[in-house]
Amino acid sequence: MYISDFKYHRPKSVAEASKILEQCDNGLPLAGGTDLLVEAKKGLRIFTDLVSLAGLDELRIINEDTINIYIGAGITHNGLVYSDLLKNKLFALSEAASKIGSEQIRNTGTIGGNLCTAASCADTAPILMAYNAQVELTSHIGKRTIPLSHFIISHHKTDIKKNEIMTRIIVRKQNKSTAASFVKFGLRESASISVASSAVLLHFDSGVCNNASIVIGACAPTPVISENANNIIMGKTIDELSKNSELINKIITSASKDTFPIDDIRGTADYRRHLVRILTKRALAFAIKRTNILN
Repeated sequence: MYISDFKYHRPKSVAEASKILEQCDNGLPLAGGTDLLVEAKKGLRIFTDLVSLAGLDELRIINEDTINIYIGAGITHNGLVYSDLLKNKLFALSEAASKIGSEQIRNTGTIGGNLCTAASCADTAPILMAYNAQVELTSHIGKRTIPLSHFIISHHKTDIKKNEIMTRIIVRKQNKSTAASFVKFGLRESASISVASSAVLLHFDSGVCNNASIVIGACAPTPVISENANNIIMGKTIDELSKNSELINKIITSASKDTFPIDDIRGTADYRRHLVRILTKRALAFAIKRTNILN
């Protein structure tokens, strides 16, 4: 179908973009457009105004300080894939971004758009939640920073206000005893939408796990932090998590039970629960292997 007539705005600053959005009856920010424009053509998105963020260079910066890594919300997925800073310090995020869509989509779609669309199958959300990431939301009035886990409320629903724009994703730097991984399953090799995914972060102190985060994607309205699986992992040694098959089975079973999958065209709920077990086992093994390499 055709898209209804709308006004197109190209602001020169985040503050200007915020003011336009505040004044519009039904305005939307436009980043890469890989979700928005497709949904508009299907009649799923109706708007009176589009506010382009393409000219806002401040949204396309990746930098760091002594505590955090800051990722501009306008960074494309391939920007995440090829960033030397992220490959060295947040490799699992680059890993997740490399599995999004096709090369064309990764060259256009942005991390901010992926998070603000808040699709249950979004690939950057689970690993960022495992990293305990925060998001910075900016308006012409000011800024606020909230955990990503609080920002995503439900499928396609977030805590962003009408006049706010996501400007940065903030991830605390990980120490050398921390490793993470991301694994997904789609129905085809390229441009695949996740049927299920699993992100795992582990931190060890003297060979004992004192921080764990397993986050499951595409199996509930939002990514699911499996607290039951995390609690099982805490206090376990690398050897136990690598070789104790009974323990591993308890972990992946708990992760699967914590999800709330549905039946849809990509798979049944039972199939997704089965996938969660497989993917979590793989992601756990990859994270442990990376921990050993770091140590």
